[in-house]
Amino acid sequence: MKKIFSFIFIAATAATTISSCRKADPVIRKSQNEMSDIYATTPDKGRERLFDARYSAAKDTIYFDIPWFSPQDSDNEVDLSQIILRATIPSDAIISPALGSPMDLRNPVPLSITAGDGSVANYVVVGRKVGNTTVSAAAIEFNNNGTNEMVEAVIQENEILFYILPGTDVSNATFTYAINRHSTANIAYGSSIDLSSDVPFIVTGVDGVAKTYTLKAKEPIKLTYGAGINRSLWNKSASELGFTDNMEVCLAVSGDHLILTRRTNPSKYSVFNRFTGTYLQDMKYPFSGLSFQVVNDNEGHLLAASWAPKNASFIVYRYNDALDAAPVKLIEWVNNNPAGITGDGGVGRRVNVYGDINGDAVITAPAGQSDVIMRWRIVGGTLVSNTPEVVVYKSLAGGAATKMGYYAEAQPVSAAANGDYFINYQFEVAYVNGATNERSAALTLGWPVVFNMPTAYASFNGAKYLAIVKYIDTYSLNKVQTSLYDVTSPSNLGMAPSNPAYPDFNIFNSGVQTGTTNGNGTADIAVGYSNNGERMQVYTLLTNGGVAAHEFTNYAK
Repeated sequence: MKKIFSFIFIAATAATTISSCRKADPVIRKSQNEMSDIYATTPDKGRERLFDARYSAAKDTIYFDIPWFSPQDSDNEVDLSQIILRATIPSDAIISPALGSPMDLRNPVPLSITAGDGSVANYVVVGRKVGNTTVSAAAIEFNNNGTNEMVEAVIQENEILFYILPGTDVSNATFTYAINRHSTANIAYGSSIDLSSDVPFIVTGVDGVAKTYTLKAKEPIKLTYGAGINRSLWNKSASELGFTDNMEVCLAVSGDHLILTRRTNPSKYSVFNRFTGTYLQDMKYPFSGLSFQVVNDNEGHLLAASWAPKNASFIVYRYNDALDAAPVKLIEWVNNNPAGITGDGGVGRRVNVYGDINGDAVITAPAGQSDVIMRWRIVGGTLVSNTPEVVVYKSLAGGAATKMGYYAEAQPVSAAANGDYFINYQFEVAYVNGATNERSAALTLGWPVVFNMPTAYASFNGAKYLAIVKYIDTYSLNKVQTSLYDVTSPSNLGMAPSNPAYPDFNIFNSGVQTGTTNGNGTADIAVGYSNNGERMQVYTLLTNGGVAAHEFTNYAK
């Protein structure tokens, strides 16, 4: 026994000696010292992203134009001496002074970022309080041959346009509008204006800075195809909509209502006026547990779906509209993992529908971390089978073990059996042949797009549009852009961005919508219509960010 112990001791000592002679691997310090994101908030809002920055051309000066009041229609005046900055910097870099505590932005504040290798980037942060000169709504009323008529404006950057038929007398029109409650205007609300010629409309913010709009009567030249002039309808922050971290995940449209799914447990379906963003009430909630999805069909009827991990029940209720207090159970199916998915396999994080659930429709729900889509059909208002068809997408891109991830969408474009569909997950947006379940065409999305997901399919003025949300610039997934593509000819999805016809395909890209870090990468998009189908509204939800509404018309630009 002594010999064995001695051998072990000698061997261990030798190993220690050899090990102690080996040089440690050098730590490679990074040279990156650039700030990838910065935003501002106030002490009472924690990590909520309230104010975004803009940068100088050289990107060494960071400007914050901070509203005088926050929220802007409140009396809560912002104190520039109590602003909290939060930023994203490289992993081994250090920022000085440290952020996260109140700072005084009444005077410029220098910041420096020191990379791991010691190289330094210097910035200056400049803050100022600004008034609000936005016109959020405007309308005129006038008498036309004994009939009182009202026309809503289409508000552009510097023009407020009223589309009036030729020969209509608008020389004595009553002008109404909505501006910030702390701002003033050169025309009193409800005054008469003569729109037989252009009228200047000046809005002055609380800071004394004014903006001049031109009120203009314009003959409506309607397009024979597709969307024309568009405008921002409204934009509400996470704070204004009562968001909690990572909980708001889905939008739907029904009539004049916008429905927001909050995946608290139990979940809630909050109903808003979709033209103003004003909260109205909560929908009847039919489940005792978790729901990620309320979706609308082509007619504005609603489907509410439960979340069903493996061996749990996937339940779907049908609503006539957002105010329906007696929803009817449509589907109850036990997720028995019929495709033998080895990954998550849960059903209900994303649900899509096409058609009329009181007539003919198709409902799809991808299973988590798989290439599998569960599909149900409704014919004549009746569910064909409680058990879904198991559809396998055969052209999977990316090669990741997670396959289509957790939040893939399969958007049908037909209520027919084996109809074609769009598929959208983090690695691609593709048009799929429903008979073969193979890709027919795919969208090319390069940098700064890092991720994509939510999908809506819409028909407007003879055109078919695919609306998607693109996550850009950062894997914090807190910056998104809404894009519309004309897919009347689905093969156009494969069009290269260098093609001269690309702007006619990619007809719209919104400004950047921002929020705080969005770890789950969730967002959503929904579409509604008004004015007898002559206007289309597109709503974009960014989890931890808010909701932005855009409106498209069939008027020529």
